[in-house]
Amino acid sequence: MSDSTKAKGGSRSTNIVVLVAIMLLLTANQAASYGGNVVLPARLTVIGGMDYYSVCSALQSMGMMIILPLVGTLTKRFGTKRVVMSGVLLQGITRILVIVIGNVPLFIINWMVSGMSAGLYMSAPYSMIAGMVDGEKRSKYFGYLSTFSAVGALAGPYITGLIADSVYADLAIIAYFPVALFSLVVIGLMYSDQRSSRDFTQFDFAGILFLLAAVAGMVLWLSLGDKLFPRLSFAGIICLAVGVAGFLLLLKVEKDKENASVPISIFSNNRFRWTFIARALTSGYSTCIAAYGIVYIQQVMERSSTVSSTITMPQTVVQALVGLFIGGWIGKNLQKRFYPMAVLGMGIYTAAMLIFFMLRPDSSMMTIYFATGIGGISQAITNSSLPAFFNASVKAEEYSAANGMYTFAATGGSCIFVAVCGALQNAGCSINQLFLFSAVLCGIAFFIALVKFRIPWEA
Repeated sequence: MSDSTKAKGGSRSTNIVVLVAIMLLLTANQAASYGGNVVLPARLTVIGGMDYYSVCSALQSMGMMIILPLVGTLTKRFGTKRVVMSGVLLQGITRILVIVIGNVPLFIINWMVSGMSAGLYMSAPYSMIAGMVDGEKRSKYFGYLSTFSAVGALAGPYITGLIADSVYADLAIIAYFPVALFSLVVIGLMYSDQRSSRDFTQFDFAGILFLLAAVAGMVLWLSLGDKLFPRLSFAGIICLAVGVAGFLLLLKVEKDKENASVPISIFSNNRFRWTFIARALTSGYSTCIAAYGIVYIQQVMERSSTVSSTITMPQTVVQALVGLFIGGWIGKNLQKRFYPMAVLGMGIYTAAMLIFFMLRPDSSMMTIYFATGIGGISQAITNSSLPAFFNASVKAEEYSAANGMYTFAATGGSCIFVAVCGALQNAGCSINQLFLFSAVLCGIAFFIALVKFRIPWEA
């Protein structure tokens, strides 16, 4: 166990409590995310903003997308504990504001800030455990993380849906917070880490600026084009130009910079590069299940919030059960077991999305449950094995940066996916066609796994 990241006091019982709190931190994060997706359509309908559902979802993902590459730099400067606590508290504040804001633009901005706050701590459990647990045991603990993540994804939306359909509907948006508060207290009192002695003037603000320009320009062009302005109008062209210029400048400035806010150099690692791409492509699955799947059930199949909240239950039950053993099993012989399991995981994602593509308004919920149930197998496999795969090839001081960027692959992929979906919907595409789009992306990830996930590679 690393001296720089062990819990205060270092006793076995203390470390177990801290590890549980770290895992529950991911439970809270997932409960907030999935639960928020249950409440969002109804809340937007109340304030007259349902037409901006895709925009709202895209900007929330954009908030996470902007923050996640900066997590490594922020933790080096301020420490993991401070970054995690700031994220949890800021998210709590934004969720309370969701209850009281009735103006659509302000609501969208607040929802984006909520995404930023979630991004501050969503990758922390992986980097914290990578620092606290020896390498050969990480797959097992990452498997446990998959289970705790599944618990949050299972209990979060269901409890949120129940509260949303009750007289205490306004409290649904903060239903996750008791779990987050427990983790906050334990980590605040018992977890310790070391901060870099670098002066704040060395902080890479240019990287943040270029990242913001790249993401904001592209997302606004995709999601608002042909809705608030024609995509090829002056405003549209400006958004596109800012996005492209920001991206090119980001690559040029951050590629070889020491202490870069956006650690582009991590992509020189083969294992990380291909797991990043595969994770980004499969993010459409999670987005469809947690967002468009709920909208489909509520507005196409005309079911209640409580019924829609059950969409992820089979997935999360399977993920929780499989996650208890799959990480340890793969970790015992990563070289032989990772490749076939990774290929299986990507293949199942593709099959699940094809099932969603074939849904109809009168489809049985059992069809949806089957699709998300097999998706749970993929979630457990990828959550347990992919982080262990690339963490084994990065240096200890790069854990936060690598895991932050890996989580960025999921949120960044989701952000772009939702923005593209918004553009497709503006062009007249149905939700079923969005499911097909996700299936195609998952199929590409499946091909990448077949070709690029073979071991041994260079470390």
